[in-house]
Amino acid sequence: MIVPAYTLPATANVVALTGALPVLVDIDPETMNVRPEAVADAVTERTRAVLVVHLFGRPARWEEIAAAVPEGVELLEDAAGALGARRKGRACGGLGRLGCLSFHPRKIVTTGEGGAVTTNDEGLAESVKSMRHHGWRNADMPAPGLNYRLSDMLCAVGITQLRRLEALLEARERLAAAYGERLAGGVQLPSPDEGDRHGWQAFVVQLDRRDEALEALRDAGIEAQIGTYALHHLGAYRDQGPFPGADAVYERALALPFHNRLTDADLDRVAEVLTAL
Repeated sequence: MIVPAYTLPATANVVALTGALPVLVDIDPETMNVRPEAVADAVTERTRAVLVVHLFGRPARWEEIAAAVPEGVELLEDAAGALGARRKGRACGGLGRLGCLSFHPRKIVTTGEGGAVTTNDEGLAESVKSMRHHGWRNADMPAPGLNYRLSDMLCAVGITQLRRLEALLEARERLAAAYGERLAGGVQLPSPDEGDRHGWQAFVVQLDRRDEALEALRDAGIEAQIGTYALHHLGAYRDQGPFPGADAVYERALALPFHNRLTDADLDRVAEVLTAL
C-alpha cells in the first residue's frame, strides 16, 4: 500500500500491522500532501491501495491522485485531521472507498480518543460494524472481531460537537486568518487550493531556522511542536528513501498554538516571538 513519507507514523503503522507493506512516496513541500506523480511512479502490479492523507486538514489533490493509479487500485483516506474539510465541494472522508476520522484531543471534534470509519460501500460498512464489536451481528458471531467501539458516553460528547461543527470550523477559520495577518511575509503560511475548504486541524507554518523558532517559543512559555514526522527517519521505515520533499518540510514545519479559546493577545505573543527572530 502506498503511503506518504511525511505523516503521523500511525498512517504507515496500520498498514504494516495488517501484514501489508507500506511503500513510502514523497510529498509536495508546498501542500505537504502526497505528490500524484510520485504515486504514479510507485505503483506496481502488487499495489492494492493508496492511503491518501489530508495532512493537517488541507485537502489532497484527489482527482490528480485518482488519475495516477490504474483501475483496481483502491483510494483510501486518512482524514484524521480533515473533518469539515472539502475538496471541490465534496467532504473529505467521503472521497474514497473508505475514510478514517480521528477524535483525538487536538481535533476539531474530540471524544478524548477514538475515531470513525466512513464509507458508502454497504459491505465494508457491515464488516467494520462487525469488527468493532467482537464480531457480533444480529445475535450471532459469524467471524471473530475486535473491541474497537467508543463508549456511549464518549459518543454523546462527540455528537453534541458534531452538531456545532460549522461553528467550530468557522472559529478555526477566523483564527487562521488572524495568524495570517500577523505572520504574512515572515513565514510560509498554510492554505487550501482554490475552491477547497481547509479543515484546520492544526496551523502549521514553514520557516527557516525552525528549531530556533521552536526553542524561542518554548522559552517564552508558548507550547509549539514540529509539524509531524518524515517516516524514513524512523527506525521502522528507515530502509526507504530518499524523499527530498518530506525532508524539506520535516526541517521547516512548525505547529503553532491552535484552539478555539486563543485570544488576540495570545496570537500577538506568538507573532512577536517569531518576528523577533
